[in-house]
Amino acid sequence: MNNIVERNLRGRTVFKNESSLLRGFLPDRLPRREREIARLARNFKPLISKDGAFSVNVAIIGNAGVGKTSIAQYFSKKFPEAASKKDRTIKSVYYNCYNYRTKSAILRHLLTKHFNLFSAQGYSDTELLSDLMTNLKKEDSHLILILDEANVLGSEAILEFIYLPESFEFGKSRISIILISRKTEFNALLQVHLSERLSEKIELKGYNEEEMSEILTYRAELAFHSDVLTPEVLDQVISIATQTQNARHGIEILYNAGKIADNEQSPHITPDMVRKAKAYVYPELRPSLLEDLKLDELFTAIAVARNLKHEKVVSTSIDWTYDYYKIVCEEYEKKPKAKVTFRRSVDVLADSGIINKVVESIPEVKRGRRAVITIQEIPAQVLEEKCTDLLSIKFFNIEDAN
Repeated sequence: MNNIVERNLRGRTVFKNESSLLRGFLPDRLPRREREIARLARNFKPLISKDGAFSVNVAIIGNAGVGKTSIAQYFSKKFPEAASKKDRTIKSVYYNCYNYRTKSAILRHLLTKHFNLFSAQGYSDTELLSDLMTNLKKEDSHLILILDEANVLGSEAILEFIYLPESFEFGKSRISIILISRKTEFNALLQVHLSERLSEKIELKGYNEEEMSEILTYRAELAFHSDVLTPEVLDQVISIATQTQNARHGIEILYNAGKIADNEQSPHITPDMVRKAKAYVYPELRPSLLEDLKLDELFTAIAVARNLKHEKVVSTSIDWTYDYYKIVCEEYEKKPKAKVTFRRSVDVLADSGIINKVVESIPEVKRGRRAVITIQEIPAQVLEEKCTDLLSIKFFNIEDAN
């Protein structure tokens, strides 16, 4: 008993570099995203030109798992290195706006951690901005501020950062911004206000099978010993991830399959381990969360998933999804609820984090607004499968009880 820890520490592992499959790991290269990285480099070239530094603001948009954050972080690492060879000082700082939800929080952390201000507490935003500009000028440096999940921060706060360079004389700008956002949130919350201030909008598409194969093969080579994965098992993971076009989906399946192999003390990852790992990948759909949903809410979740999947769209509307909802009800021989009740089910799913709902303005209608529905990290197919499985259990239990 006393040697359990030591035995397991000495035990065999399928991993060569386990951390290479974790979120936040930045590989030495990003297969199939070289073109987008090159576009960023061309956009930010003025920052190191002899004519002076200019403000550059770029948005990177796309669905989950298509490389938005990785591209920005890769560029954030490589561009300052390249700039230093031309005697230019570039500071590139990344913030996820889910963790830093206000302009004040970003400014305080930025000044205390990256500009050695002893304490930023008690200062107004205006004073913090002034200190930031003073420090950049004193250091003769340029700041690239990367704002991930930028919609959380909101367009007004982002515009205040973008307007900062206007405090400097022409050619002496000190602040540029890279915004990262999903397409739906960008279109609904940011584009109207920011489009005129962006140098470029880089939209990333989902990965096809060939692209997914190159990415996951590379990540598997980094993570596992050479004899762990057969080509057939790797193809199994590639096939699953290609259906969602989400590389993060495939990477997390590889990671969880590796952990299952270690727990079972197996030197190889088997097809069944991949199947088990697939069920672990989306904690957003933990069983307890779905089990708390009522039948009608499960119908609604399936309707949203089918709508997005069948129509091959990023987002949908209440009216469109309601048509799918009525079809789902018909399949289970249940009478559809009125649209006002259906809207409540949509709100329940949104509050639970299963789907995302944002309200956008309608340009052609004065003061007009409409709800836009999409899914965040969870692929539509996965949501439909899990809800359908649970619904069959719930539905038939209710039928038996009757």
